[in-house]
Amino acid sequence: MTVLAFAASNSSTSINHQLVSYAASLCGDTKVIKLTDYDIPLYDPDHENEHGIPGEVQRLHDEIAAADALIISLAEHNGSPSAFFKSQIDWLSRHNRPFLQGKKIILLATSPGAGGAQSALSITEKMLPFFDGEVVATVSVPKFYEVFQDDKLIDNDLDQQLKAALAKLS
Repeated sequence: MTVLAFAASNSSTSINHQLVSYAASLCGDTKVIKLTDYDIPLYDPDHENEHGIPGEVQRLHDEIAAADALIISLAEHNGSPSAFFKSQIDWLSRHNRPFLQGKKIILLATSPGAGGAQSALSITEKMLPFFDGEVVATVSVPKFYEVFQDDKLIDNDLDQQLKAALAKLS
């Protein structure tokens, strides 16, 4: 099984990228990408009507299509998934509505606070089935800077939750 992992964030210092990279290290054949490596503008129907769908959307779509499963770690901005991530989803769905068809998905989320980005996690868990993705597990990691050190989770309970979630991909 091939797994594609990424953070739903455009921050150059993303704690979600750190978390998803750790999760990927626990899996076998996993490729970690950064969504910021794809030059995709903010979704705009006028842009689409004038210029069509950007070629970088196809490149990202191809990465997703080549994977059997996805691990996505969600940034939360004001109680929602980041506008950056939502824009990526909008472009991908305009290119191919069921772009997640046949994909098992593990959703992670973290934040520095006690909430662990649970709101973004809940919203995204409900959103991805619209594109035929199957969310098989979710894990919220609160208080990131207290529980994640030396590129790994140091909280045993959270680490076990993550490993149990990842086991659902096999």
